[in-house]
Amino acid sequence: MDNVVVIAGTASNGIAKNVARLIKSELIHIQSKILPDGESYVRIPEEVANKIVVIVQSLYPPQDKHIMELLLMMDAAKGYGAYKIVLVVPYLAYARQDMRFLPGEPVSIELLLRVLHREGAEMIITVDPHKPDSLVAFAGKYVIIKPTKLFADAIKENPNDIVVLAPDGKAIAAAQELSSILKTQYTFVEKERDRATGEIMLKSVRPFDFKNKKVIIIDDIISTGKTMAQAAKFAKENGAGDVIAAATHLITSGECCELMKASGISRIIGTNTIPNDKAELIDISGMIAESILKGL
Repeated sequence: MDNVVVIAGTASNGIAKNVARLIKSELIHIQSKILPDGESYVRIPEEVANKIVVIVQSLYPPQDKHIMELLLMMDAAKGYGAYKIVLVVPYLAYARQDMRFLPGEPVSIELLLRVLHREGAEMIITVDPHKPDSLVAFAGKYVIIKPTKLFADAIKENPNDIVVLAPDGKAIAAAQELSSILKTQYTFVEKERDRATGEIMLKSVRPFDFKNKKVIIIDDIISTGKTMAQAAKFAKENGAGDVIAAATHLITSGECCELMKASGISRIIGTNTIPNDKAELIDISGMIAESILKGL
């Protein structure tokens, strides 16, 4: 695509390179550095005037740095006279701050999406945001990619031996979708989080026979691993055999992976929206490239 250029941000995690190859477009790597006073600096080293500019920048930690770099790239592209700006944001930061839980709090994800549109983004492509409905705050076109089929491809087992488990009520839709693709059964547990301490407790459980089953626990994000670990421990205590954790975004802070392994989880599967050297990562680039070709 001669009229399209792909710009790789510092947090593209190889996705920009793959996408540029798949849509047959030029790839540009930005120049970036941190100035002595701590400010971010970026420069697009090649002309992009009158081009459709696809900026690839995931917003994993450090989120604020990556957001600032994204805004700077957008402004640089506009300064060149870009025809159109499309954002590929594989991991959308602040998606869990989607409501005012306590008085005086901002709705952070809505603010971020408004800023991105106001600064020139006409389209945003993201992968499995925490609450898809939050994307309505983006006034342009948006595309949400769900990697469930990729997880199913990575788990090639006899469906009679598998149970898909949602570790909380919010993950039930993902569990239903995965179980439908795998042609197997699903169930779920409910959790309750103490907002003061962050501690998680299982509140209620839908009865199910886990005996000798391979259990696939699926969610959108794994951060501390506590939710996954508790669900895995419950499955194991009720007779489960192998337990696999699958989540789109693997933040896995601190000793998260070690905690999950200690709970009986044998495999941790995610996507390359976020770098992670302790898990199996599935490349999401093909689905992103397809969305770009359909959306332009």
